[in-house]
Amino acid sequence: MITGGASYHHYFFINKSQKYANYFSRRIYMQDLGEVDLSEYDVVVIASRINPSFLNPHKDKLRAYLESGGNIISFGEILGDYLPNILWKDYAVNFWWWLIPDADMPLYVGKDGAKLFAKITPDDAKWHCHGAFYPPESAQKILVNELDECIIYKDTSFLGGLYITSLDPEFHLGQGFMPKTEGFFDAFMEWVCEDILQTRKNAGASSK
Repeated sequence: MITGGASYHHYFFINKSQKYANYFSRRIYMQDLGEVDLSEYDVVVIASRINPSFLNPHKDKLRAYLESGGNIISFGEILGDYLPNILWKDYAVNFWWWLIPDADMPLYVGKDGAKLFAKITPDDAKWHCHGAFYPPESAQKILVNELDECIIYKDTSFLGGLYITSLDPEFHLGQGFMPKTEGFFDAFMEWVCEDILQTRKNAGASSK
């Protein structure tokens, strides 16, 4: 996991009785990314709210990793150009909409979202939203808003998968609030791992 130096990055690994302390095989501090051989890892996770100025210099490295079959998961908004094919639309955040009686955050299962949302419901993804993405036409839409803008999608342009979400569950796990983010994070990571294995299985079958 590529992580930063903010308190929420640190406490993600400590909170919940250190549930996630050894969840990832390695913690890569953002300033050390240049020294890391990403090919050693099947999946690289980019934590939310990392200063993009530390990631932008490594955009070629991250793209090469995807093109060689590596998989990337990115949480939260993407304000830099360190990942390919990113088109981001920023929204003002209403942190307290859920305090209004009968209010809702309109999110819907995308055309390719059945497997993730067999594990959870769209309500499990509703805490707040910083914005949305406009993915490539070939991308798999997993979770969308009422305008069909993507909250979760998978970019299939590369040999590896690029899993993008504007949601920031690990931030809230690090901050210690918004309980539903724990269930979302666990189910999301489980779905990604299953999807990677299935994609590899399908690729192996088609090559025979």
